[in-house]
Amino acid sequence: MHFRDNSKREKFFVTYAETATKWRRLAISLDYRNAPEGSLEEDTLDDIHFYNTVTNLRLVTTPEDGQLHVHVREDVNEIVEYPSLSLLQHVRVPLYRESDVEFVSHLSGFVYEVNVDGDHLIKKEIPGPDTIDEFLYEVNALDALFDSENVIKLRGLVTDEIGTVVKGLLISYATHGALVDVIFADQGTPALPWHRREKWAKQIVQGLSDIHEAGFVQGDFTLSNVVIDGDDNAQIIDINRRGCPVGWEPPELHRLIRSGQRISMCIGVKTDLFQLGMVLWALAQQIDDPDLQERPLARLPNFVPPYFRDIVETCLSERPQDRWSARILLDEFPTSPSRPSHNHLSL
Repeated sequence: MHFRDNSKREKFFVTYAETATKWRRLAISLDYRNAPEGSLEEDTLDDIHFYNTVTNLRLVTTPEDGQLHVHVREDVNEIVEYPSLSLLQHVRVPLYRESDVEFVSHLSGFVYEVNVDGDHLIKKEIPGPDTIDEFLYEVNALDALFDSENVIKLRGLVTDEIGTVVKGLLISYATHGALVDVIFADQGTPALPWHRREKWAKQIVQGLSDIHEAGFVQGDFTLSNVVIDGDDNAQIIDINRRGCPVGWEPPELHRLIRSGQRISMCIGVKTDLFQLGMVLWALAQQIDDPDLQERPLARLPNFVPPYFRDIVETCLSERPQDRWSARILLDEFPTSPSRPSHNHLSL
């Protein structure tokens, strides 16, 4: 990132679990290009005065004595103005204070595996000051979709200790993890038979239909944002309109991206449907990185049932107008599991 003093430093964001229920946000900046050999020291964090907002630890090694020095200050650029609880009083889930949430492990970014009142859950925090609207969008979407079987369940909101602001949300824990990891681990093995993938595909389309019919957009619909729960059912996560990752953008956005325009205002139902096509294509092909494949994606082989090929081709249409709604696509699935027309699909 760029610093105001134009220094060539790197910045890392860290959550420090001082205890299992007391977490601190740290931003660590350092320039290690010319670090003297053997300058790093082992020391304790006990002597550092932490701020209640975000603590910046700037690591500098002085050339005179070769010692590592830690400069501590409040990182005002990363302070999150957490939304008032009054904005989410309509949400029908329990409230938990931060001290009620016990850290288990870090998953990614500001997402953690936690224990709350004996339940194994996932905690998602607000990543930074510019993502508050995305967080509120996700909470409202999950609340509206609470009855959907194929959208992850909102299990609670995390407040500060006095219960005035919301600092995170709690969702169900999906035992088998993200679909991208399932495909990566099991591709080409008997663990991914066609009937299992077909079931997931229909559940994914059902979940996206529920999202759209409720008036929301997923906005970042990739293999990483579909998870498989303990009952082997697919559920959609991360409904926050964050945008298209590189390689997942539909063709109508390419010219905007090439011209340097921001595409956040263009994210909508039709971009979701194109990404749905990529997800289903990857599921049929047992490929965990469709975003790295040559565009346009290759036509699915003949051993994939014709109805499934038609769904994928419709979603991947060049023209957004030709992409059918998820609600219509649901009707294309057979009422009972289809039989593969070739042994490849049993793998």
